[in-house]
Amino acid sequence: MNHRKLNRIIAAIMFLVAEVVYLATMAPTLSFWDCGEVIATSYTLGIPHPPGAPFYLLFGHLFSMLPFFHDIGARVNLLSTLESSATVMLTYLITVRMIIAYRGSNPDKWAAGEKISAYGGAAIGALALAFSESFWFNAVETSLWAASSFFTATVIWMVLCWHEEDPAPGNERWFLAVMYLIGLSIGVHLLSLLALFSVILVYYFKKYEVNVRSFGVMLLVSLALFFLIYRVIIKELPVFLVNASWWGLPVLVAVLASGIWYTHRNRQVLANTVLLSILLLVLGYTTYLLIFVRAHAGPPINENDPSTISAFFSYVNREQYGEWPLWPRRWSPEPVHQYFYDRYSSDLDYFLSYQLNHMYFRYFGWQFIGRQHDMEGALVDWGMLWGLPFITGLVGMVSHFRRNWKMATVVAALFAMTGVILVLYLNQPQPQPRERDYSYVGSFFAFALWIGIGIESLFSQLSERLKQGSGSKSTGLAIAIVCAGLLLVNGRMLQANYRTHDRSGNFVPWDWAWNILQSCDKDAILFTNGDNDTFPLWYLQEVERIRTDVRVVNLSLANTGWYLLQLKHESPRGAMPIGFSIGDAELADINYMPADSMQVAVPAGPEQRRLFDDARRSGVPLPSAPSDSLRWTLVPGLKYKGQGYLRPQDIAVFEIVASNYGRRPIYFALTVDPEGMIGLDKSLRLDGMAYRVVPMHSASPMSFVDPGTLYGNLFRTYRYRNLNNPDVYIEQTGRDLAGNYPPLFTRLAIDLVASPAGQVMVPGPSGTRVAMNRGQLAVEVLDRASKQFPIDRFPVTPELAGSVVSIYSGQGAKQKAYPYIKYLEILASQSDEQRDPAMFITLARAYKAMGRQEDADAVFERLKRALPDMGRQLDSLKQ
Repeated sequence: MNHRKLNRIIAAIMFLVAEVVYLATMAPTLSFWDCGEVIATSYTLGIPHPPGAPFYLLFGHLFSMLPFFHDIGARVNLLSTLESSATVMLTYLITVRMIIAYRGSNPDKWAAGEKISAYGGAAIGALALAFSESFWFNAVETSLWAASSFFTATVIWMVLCWHEEDPAPGNERWFLAVMYLIGLSIGVHLLSLLALFSVILVYYFKKYEVNVRSFGVMLLVSLALFFLIYRVIIKELPVFLVNASWWGLPVLVAVLASGIWYTHRNRQVLANTVLLSILLLVLGYTTYLLIFVRAHAGPPINENDPSTISAFFSYVNREQYGEWPLWPRRWSPEPVHQYFYDRYSSDLDYFLSYQLNHMYFRYFGWQFIGRQHDMEGALVDWGMLWGLPFITGLVGMVSHFRRNWKMATVVAALFAMTGVILVLYLNQPQPQPRERDYSYVGSFFAFALWIGIGIESLFSQLSERLKQGSGSKSTGLAIAIVCAGLLLVNGRMLQANYRTHDRSGNFVPWDWAWNILQSCDKDAILFTNGDNDTFPLWYLQEVERIRTDVRVVNLSLANTGWYLLQLKHESPRGAMPIGFSIGDAELADINYMPADSMQVAVPAGPEQRRLFDDARRSGVPLPSAPSDSLRWTLVPGLKYKGQGYLRPQDIAVFEIVASNYGRRPIYFALTVDPEGMIGLDKSLRLDGMAYRVVPMHSASPMSFVDPGTLYGNLFRTYRYRNLNNPDVYIEQTGRDLAGNYPPLFTRLAIDLVASPAGQVMVPGPSGTRVAMNRGQLAVEVLDRASKQFPIDRFPVTPELAGSVVSIYSGQGAKQKAYPYIKYLEILASQSDEQRDPAMFITLARAYKAMGRQEDADAVFERLKRALPDMGRQLDSLKQ
C-alpha cells in the first residue's frame, strides 16, 4: 500500500478513535459557564458577549437543527466533538509531514520499521493531544476553543501542503486558502491569528536565504501584517463597512479586484498573491456583519445591542473590558487584586510566580505530566502520567531542532505565541474566577507535534546505536517502541483522564436552571448574579421555552445602560417588560450616585395577602405581622473614603423593586451576594433556589421560611438527576453549585423542629396538601437529603452536620446520625483546636446530642488545654 493511501487510512482511524471517545464522554446537554449562552445564541442567532463569534453561531445554528439528539444542547456539543476529532486527525497529518521534511526521502521507499515509527509516532502525538486535560475538556462541551483549535491546526496543515508543493504551478492556492481560513477564524476566536507567525516563517525559510538581515526584515513584515489584520481589518473594517452602508463592501471588493487584475496582467506574482489574500481574508471576516444585522432584528439575547455604528465599534473592539498594559504586571486598581499583588516583591516576581508559573506552566504540566486532582488550584503530579508525554515531547523538540531546525522553529513559534507570549499579552490579574487552561490549547497542540516526533526519534536513535538494518529486527524495534508509546503514553493518559472528562449523565446545569426558574411565580422578576446562574437559565428559556414568563435580571449586566433599556422596553418570548420610573436618557447614562442609607417604603399590594395565604395553606403562624408596605433601609453597595455610593446595579435593583413590587413577584437567586440586595436581606423568604421579597421584617437576614412552599419545591418540583449516582462524574463547578441543595433540606428540617406546632401542611404526591407531623417530616427531609446528596460527595459545613445530628437525635433516630458524627470526626482530625475551635465545639455538641457525654467532655478538655483563655466560656458551653 502506497504512502498516500496508508496515511489517509491512519488519519481516518485517528479521527474515528477520537470521535468514539468524545461521543462516549460528551455532555448530554448544556454545561456551565459560557456554554448555555453560546448554545442559546446559536439557536436563536442572538448576540453573545463581545467580541462575539458570528461564524461559530452560524455553524452552531445549523447543528441545532440536525435531528441527531433530542436535546438541542447535545446537538451543538456534537459540533465540538467533530471539530476536536478533526484537529486530532490534522495533528497526525502535520506530524507525518514534518517527519517527511527532515527525513528528506520518499515515504514510499521507507523500510517497514521507518514507516511504523513515522506513522506510529504521529499517531501517538495525535492521541496525546486527544487525551490531554484541556483539549478533551473543550471537546465534549459547546466550546469556541475547540473550533479555534481546528482552525489553527488546519492553517498549519495547509501551509505545510504549500511547503511540500512549492514551486509547482498553482501552489499559491494553499496560501490563499490559509488567508481565507484566518478571516473565517476571526469569527470564532482571535487565537487562530497567532498561527500567522508560523505561516510567515514557513514561507521565509522556503523562499529566502537565512541571515541576520533577511530575518530582521521577516520580523518587520510579520509585525506589519499582524498589525494590518488585527488593527486595520479586524478593528476598523467593520466600522467602515457599517458607515459606508450598502455600497461599502462592493466598493472595497472592486478596489481589491482591480488591483488583482492589474497585478495579474503585469505578472506581479507576489503582489497579486498579497492582494488576493487580503480580499479573501476580508471576505472571510465579513461574517461579522451577522452581528450588526441580527442586532437590528432585536433577538431576545442582544448583549451590548450593537445595532448602531458606535455600539458596533465598541462591541468589535471589546471596549467594555477596558484596556490593560503590558507593563506594569500588577496594573489593576481593584482592591481584591491589590490584596493579592502585595504578596509579591515586584512586578517581575508576580509575572514569574503567578502569571507564568501558576497560570501557564502549571496548566502545561497538567497536560503532559499529570494533574494532582480535579479541584481548582490543582498542582502538577508526576505520579499521574509519570511524566512520559512530557519527556517524549522534550526528546522530540531536541531531535527536531537537530534534524530540521527550520521546521522546529516554526513549531516553536506556534508554541511560544500561543503560550508564553499569550501570557505576556493577557497580563491577567489575580485572582481569576476560574481556571484558564483552555486558553492555551494552541500551545499544547504544538507540543503534541513534538511528542510524535519524539517517538520517531527514539526509533531512529536506538536503531542507529543498535546498528539495526532495514530487516526484521528494525521492524521489531519500531513495533516495540510504538506499542510502548501507545500503552505508556496514550493508554495511561486515557486511563488517568477518562473519569474526570466523562460528562455522560451529567444533567446538573440543566436541573440547576430548572430549579431556579421553577422557584418563581408567574411573571416574576428574578435577580441573578453571574454566568452560572444566568446562562443556564437563558438556555432553558430561549432554547427549550421553559418559564419564558420569568424576567431574568443579571446584576452584572445591570451596570450597563443598554441592558436596562432592554429590560424596560422589550418583551422577549412574550414576557412582560419591567417598569422603571426614570427616563431612557437617565437609564442609558446610568452611573455611580453618592448616597447614604435611607428608609424606603413601597406599597405591597397583593403581596401581603399572598403571605397570609401561604402561611394558612402551610398551617403555620407567621413570625411577625406582614405590612401593607415593603419597608427597608436602602444600603449603598459601595463605600469609598467614608462616602456611600449606589452602584448602577444598586440603582437598577431599587428602581425595579420600587416600580414593580406589588404588581409582580420579585426574587433574588440563592447565589446573589447580600451586598447586591440593597438592604432587602431581612425582607426575604427562602423558597428554595430563590428568595422571595416579602412585606415582612425578619429578625435576622434571610431567615424566614414557609415550610409548605420550601417542601413543595424540594420534594415535588426540583430535579436532581444522577447527583447520587456514583457512576456519573460531576466536575467541581457542578459539585459546588449542587452543594447548595443539602443546606436547603437542613434549613427546612431546622424550621420544622423549631416550631411548637405539631403539624404542618405540605404538598403531597398529587399536589393536594396533607398534614404531616413536624418531627417525622424533619426526619424524612434529612433522609432524602442523605440519600440524594451523599456527604462524601457533597460535603456540608460542620455547623450543618451538627444540626443534622441534633435533629436526628432529638427525633429518636440516632442511628441515622452516625455518618454525620463520623464526618465531623474526620474534619476534626484534619484541623486543630487553636485554628478552628468552632469545629470542635460543634463536634462536642454533637457527641452530647448523641448521649456520648464522655466523648463530649474529652473534646471540651482538649479545647481548654489548647485555649486556656476560653476556659470559662467553654465551661458554660459544656453545661
